[in-house]
Amino acid sequence: MGIIIYSSFNKRKSQRDYWSTDPYLSSQIVSSAMSRDKFESIKSKVKYSKLKDNHPNDRGWRVRAVMKLFQKNILLFGYFRTALSIDEMMVKSYARTVLKQFIKGKPIRFGLKIFSLCTSDGFVLYFDLYCGKNSAIGDRVLNKCAMGSQVVMYLLKDFLHKTTLRNISLYHLYFDNFFTSFDLVLHLKKRGLQSTGTIRENRIKKDDKIVFDKKATRGTYAVKNDKKSGINYISIIDSKQVSVASSTAGVTSLLPCRRYSSEEHSKVEIPFPRAIHLYNKYMGGVDIHDMHCNNLLPCIRAKKWTWVIFVLLIQAAITNSVVLFNAANNENKKEGTKAFALSISKYYLDAAIKNRKKPHESKRIDKQAKCSSCSIKTYKFCSDCNLYFCKVCFPQSH
Repeated sequence: MGIIIYSSFNKRKSQRDYWSTDPYLSSQIVSSAMSRDKFESIKSKVKYSKLKDNHPNDRGWRVRAVMKLFQKNILLFGYFRTALSIDEMMVKSYARTVLKQFIKGKPIRFGLKIFSLCTSDGFVLYFDLYCGKNSAIGDRVLNKCAMGSQVVMYLLKDFLHKTTLRNISLYHLYFDNFFTSFDLVLHLKKRGLQSTGTIRENRIKKDDKIVFDKKATRGTYAVKNDKKSGINYISIIDSKQVSVASSTAGVTSLLPCRRYSSEEHSKVEIPFPRAIHLYNKYMGGVDIHDMHCNNLLPCIRAKKWTWVIFVLLIQAAITNSVVLFNAANNENKKEGTKAFALSISKYYLDAAIKNRKKPHESKRIDKQAKCSSCSIKTYKFCSDCNLYFCKVCFPQSH
């Protein structure tokens, strides 16, 4: 793990370059901590599950055990932020697996899709690997609902179970138009959880749609309220028309948002409804976490898709530690992911170098002496063991 983290900020073109004989290419720290053959042997044989963990309906069973262990550890800190967000992450991978996704127009087009629940400052609280729309994800009671609703309820399963009804009302959940529907917002409101999310036009009834004039300027908004459910439906003209559904936030009070004005050739403040302002402020938690993980991308790779998840867990652990450290030290200078990765890598590599056993020195002193193991003619004398060995016994014992 120390070598993997070390390769995230001290990159090489190839994995074997760290053990190269060329002093301008090699890394003395890595070669001193572990040999190349031992590292490659561990990397090729490491497993994240047992055969008894095989589940016919779960395509991600090979990493399910280590993911649950990681989630159990990060939930020890509790839900320490009231602003939560749910979004998807793409982990770059070209492995040959049915789990690989392709999303056109994204920075990472090929990879594994991860649904995550994060705080507004980038601390991941719960996540799950997307294994297909027919996979056993989410609450089976909601198996007839949209996939986005199933994902949201699955990620909130532990939160709703451990949090009391009195404290649930203090939290506010944000998600984008992939997950948002009026049924989901209403269901979360009945459970006592506030929620806000952008919503697509095809999920709104024709009678409830808000249509603006073609000459409407940026900042023009309209709102509708369902008296029966209490859900606010707000639509505003930004760079394009954006619609938001919220169970709590509404229009008042109007809050300023900075936008670029082509007439004044500078940014100006435009009053936006409160629901839009809160969404823009607290929705980017998953994106912040994903950005930190991309800064810790190691150059040591593998063809197996399980390796990608293993590396992601290391990145997420370091990112969470950075978020916790900065949250506890608001007055002091904030640290970045590079400083944390460097300190963790130093700790592992220094311990490996210190504990690594050096080969015993051997000298040939007395030609007439006999081997201490098999009593035949001696080959070499080990100064560390203070014993004689023959050709056969010396390699075996050293």
